[in-house]
Amino acid sequence: MKFNINKIYSLICSIFVLCFFSEALLAHHTGSSDAPTATARFVDPFTGKREKPTNYLVLTQDYYQSTRENSHLFTTTAFAEMNFYGGRFSLNAAVPWNYYQQRNREDAARVGKTYLGFKYQPFFDLDKPYFFVIEGSVGFPSGPDTDKFTGGNYYSGTGFIKLGYLYDKWSFVTKLGGIQPLTSPQPNNLQDNDGVPYYFRLASAAAPEPTYQYKKTGIASAYLTYYLLPQISLFSGILYRNPYNGVEYSSSKDKVNPSFFTEGSAGFSWNFSEKYNLSLAYRYPLQRDRDFRLYQAAWTFAFSMEWGSD
Repeated sequence: MKFNINKIYSLICSIFVLCFFSEALLAHHTGSSDAPTATARFVDPFTGKREKPTNYLVLTQDYYQSTRENSHLFTTTAFAEMNFYGGRFSLNAAVPWNYYQQRNREDAARVGKTYLGFKYQPFFDLDKPYFFVIEGSVGFPSGPDTDKFTGGNYYSGTGFIKLGYLYDKWSFVTKLGGIQPLTSPQPNNLQDNDGVPYYFRLASAAAPEPTYQYKKTGIASAYLTYYLLPQISLFSGILYRNPYNGVEYSSSKDKVNPSFFTEGSAGFSWNFSEKYNLSLAYRYPLQRDRDFRLYQAAWTFAFSMEWGSD
């Protein structure tokens, strides 16, 4: 498993480099506009990513303050997307890297779950101030080596529909969908380290129950943006997720958690040139009880760069 995971990461990094430099060599200045419909980026405040298919690279830095494990979590995510068919379809990939600043323990770093995905904009004139986008992705197992990887050793699939509308200096975007685990949890076995799966062993005793269950997860979010200037906007959003922790559910630990998770956000976005964008969002979980709070607060900083012709 470790060999295959390393091959996947090497392949994805190679695709990032080849796609970026091949497209960057063909990029040219296309002129800018002061109209919000031309400069609006529709940046998701919860992820820092663009909502519509676009040729772009985004580096996102998330900071989670005082997580439930008494640590601060820094997550750096590289996300690249390339669009086709005049902006109606795109392919993308994301690779996160997690750094845990821990209390009373040594700090640690892990590679997170890798995703390969797509976006499709099937209807409406692309020049209109509204859009409808279908989005999906596949998350790959992180592998059994938890000293190097994190994010869940299982396949998962995500699917979302997104609706957006721009009117004068206001825009509204809503997103509905969820995460579907594509593999079943396996029970822990005292001899897991010998590399033999539990289902190939002699059934000398009843298999132990899995430590975690994998749950279908529903997600809904919406945010409102106001354009102070064509290049500068303020936004505020709300996110809902059920179950509270997402896909991984521990029957021994998660029973005391609420049935759903909600989070509010606010921030700003700055298109400081035709191709470059900065966004900063403050995220605040609305469930505040210390017994189950996932983290005190979070910040999301994203820098994105477009390439190619508009």
